Amino acid sequence: MKVHWRSVVALFVEATVAWSTAALAVWLWHPLWTPLLCVVIATRQHALFILYHDAVHGLIAKPQRLNDAFINAFVGVPQSLPIHLYRALHLVHHRTLGSELDPERVLLYAGQDWDYRPLPARPLIRQLAGDLLLVNNLLTLFLYMRERIWPTGRLKLPKGRIYPEYYVLAGLFWTAFVAFAWSFPALALKGFIVWFVPLLTLTQAIQKVRSFAEHAALDAPEWSYSWEPGLFGRLVLWPYNIQYHREHHERPGIPWDELPAAFPDRVARPGKTLPRLMWDGTF
Repeated sequence: MKVHWRSVVALFVEATVAWSTAALAVWLWHPLWTPLLCVVIATRQHALFILYHDAVHGLIAKPQRLNDAFINAFVGVPQSLPIHLYRALHLVHHRTLGSELDPERVLLYAGQDWDYRPLPARPLIRQLAGDLLLVNNLLTLFLYMRERIWPTGRLKLPKGRIYPEYYVLAGLFWTAFVAFAWSFPALALKGFIVWFVPLLTLTQAIQKVRSFAEHAALDAPEWSYSWEPGLFGRLVLWPYNIQYHREHHERPGIPWDELPAAFPDRVARPGKTLPRLMWDGTF
């Protein structure tokens, strides 16, 4: 057995901050402070998803069963994305990066304005609004479920192994929530709102903007970008060295905290140039 303790500590810290902020948002329940606290919650949910990404590659613990139990407890269950589902997509993404069979191209952006190129203002606003308001994620979910039920043969998605611990963790989480809701319905409703509304809106939009920044059009000179963000970028968009994206594709077996030492001479885009990658300057 092997545990990457820096990741486990990071998971614990991020989850504590996220849930404590949610509790504070419920306790205050103020028209100004609660929405602002929900923004903080969304950024920490995104940070948890970045650590989750390391777990997809089995970098949190060995064996994989322990790895999956850790990440489902901290992220997969409370953020409603069991790791075996995303692993099936993400590992295919690594194998097909830069091709038309990449699941991100086939599922994540299908039917949307984004085409891995800077967009004019109007379609960019439409794209971001669709990400923020859950429209695009529902479309992606529909395409994913359709691919699972009636496979087209384009993606050949593996089923992914699910361990029984996931059902135990999910059962405990939702049983505790239902019991709490039975005893304190008003507080439970507020808690549900401050956790799941950010998760389904702003967290998804943050993830999508980061995804915009990571990959390029098929005819671009490079199809994966790395970034050098400032403090704000590291806190919100690129936590836990996810800005080492091209390097991660080169060596996906390196944990987040070891990437800087493994690639000391990397070439990266300044974080402030991100708007130019998204908007072509026209209206």
